[in-house]
Amino acid sequence: MLAENLENWAQQERCEGRLDEARDNLRAQLSFKFGEVPNWVESRIEQADHGQLKVWSRDILLASSLDEMFKQ
Repeated sequence: MLAENLENWAQQERCEGRLDEARDNLRAQLSFKFGEVPNWVESRIEQADHGQLKVWSRDILLASSLDEMFKQ
């Protein structure tokens, strides 16, 4: 039971680490393309799951504005 709990915790930590890395990568891309990331975008990034971050990382290639990227 303890070993299983430790493995679950370790797996969750790895997932969180990958999610943080995906968020950091998207922020870097946004900053490079559009300048400073506004608070409303930062809030969306923090709330996004990995799938949404992947979509935005793709969409940035063609987006001409933050509004265009984050409209839904």
